[in-house]
Amino acid sequence: MDIILKIVGIFLSLGMLGVAYLVRRFSGSWQAPASLYAVAWFLFTFIPLVALPGVPVNPLAIGYILLTCIAFALPVFGTAWREIAFVSEAPGESEFDRPFLRYVFYLFAGLTIVSLVLSTLAQGVSLSSLMSNFFQVSNSLIADRYNQSTTTTIFSQVSNVASYVTVGLAGLVYPGYQSSWARLRILTIAMAPSLIVMTVFGAKGMIFLCIAMFYAGTLVRRSRVGDYRLMDRGTVTKATIAAAILLPFVAISFIARGLYEAGGAGAMADGLYRYFVSYSCAHLYAFSDWFSWYIGMDAAQIYAKDGPTGGFYTFMSLFQLAGSDKQVPPGVYDEYFQYSWYLQTNIYTMFRGLILDYTLIGSLVVSSVLGFISNQCYVAMVRSKTATWSIAFYLVFAGFIYTSFIISLLIWNSMYPVFVILGAVLLKNRDGAAEERRRQTSATLVTQTQAAT
Repeated sequence: MDIILKIVGIFLSLGMLGVAYLVRRFSGSWQAPASLYAVAWFLFTFIPLVALPGVPVNPLAIGYILLTCIAFALPVFGTAWREIAFVSEAPGESEFDRPFLRYVFYLFAGLTIVSLVLSTLAQGVSLSSLMSNFFQVSNSLIADRYNQSTTTTIFSQVSNVASYVTVGLAGLVYPGYQSSWARLRILTIAMAPSLIVMTVFGAKGMIFLCIAMFYAGTLVRRSRVGDYRLMDRGTVTKATIAAAILLPFVAISFIARGLYEAGGAGAMADGLYRYFVSYSCAHLYAFSDWFSWYIGMDAAQIYAKDGPTGGFYTFMSLFQLAGSDKQVPPGVYDEYFQYSWYLQTNIYTMFRGLILDYTLIGSLVVSSVLGFISNQCYVAMVRSKTATWSIAFYLVFAGFIYTSFIISLLIWNSMYPVFVILGAVLLKNRDGAAEERRRQTSATLVTQTQAAT
């Protein structure tokens, strides 16, 4: 029976890919937010379903996720795509290649590194101790982070915001560099801080969120030359190389969580397997079990009931800013779903909070509203060479899609200033480009007048 339910779940997961394809057919672009959302959730469901065939799943939970993809995509089918003139730029004329944007990228990259160093020093960690006793120091910092006993400073907040601004700008300026060494420099500068945070503090989400925002920036540049694909052969090659480079850093971050004391290579290998499987696949099975409990079906455990939350779990940072005194555990949910010895997590996806906030039906309505907003922003972005705020939204929205397999991105307060800063920088860049064009036009008119007289 379990294998039949798993096969049903796989077909429902494939339905998400079908939604993405329909969005592509109507909009002419795989890069439309609804397509990105559906493709991401196809991967977030299909990979765990296939990778762990022996773990039971409730296909109704997969069906609910498919419904959110459909609800999110509905506004796409009401848009008159044939009446939209998409931006078309010739090579070398992009405003993203202006020196101003590149200078700002380096400025925020420097700000990220300086604030990260100061934030680390504030934890009482010296460079010498980190180098000589890396795993012990890292393990202590990870424990402090999970226990919420980390020393809070303005530098940690600045480093978070600046790092996301940096990678967003990196994705926009990266394609403008022709030299492989220049591109490697941009990529290294943009990703180094999040790699350090992952290996030293064990915070793996930051690096993948940075990758999502960087990738969104490259998609913006790709769309400007009429390429609306998500990837090509070069993308696959680069992604493979990046994964090979990233994998050891992820392994080191897992080892620093105590596996260095596991007692032998076999125990360490088992621990690494458990961590890799749990972090990549457990979210789906945890949500499936919670969803079964929520709708009154048999579940592996009993979950905490919550009263009307009205959006708290989706927009937690805004509620806290407004003075909410509702308390949540460090990982938001303190129930740990577990299956066998290798699958354990307290990650229940964005959808647990969405359903708690708005009920099953209400969550689908909210998904459709979010789909409408993101679709309108995408239309504004692709029809104007001078788009600014819609591009900033697109970059942040890519991060929202990535974190949705964990929780809502909007529970953290860092993304709001990231959006504002990115939009302001792009607006300044646009105004600077317009001023340059006016000066060039004036100079041309003066030259023509002088020649005529």
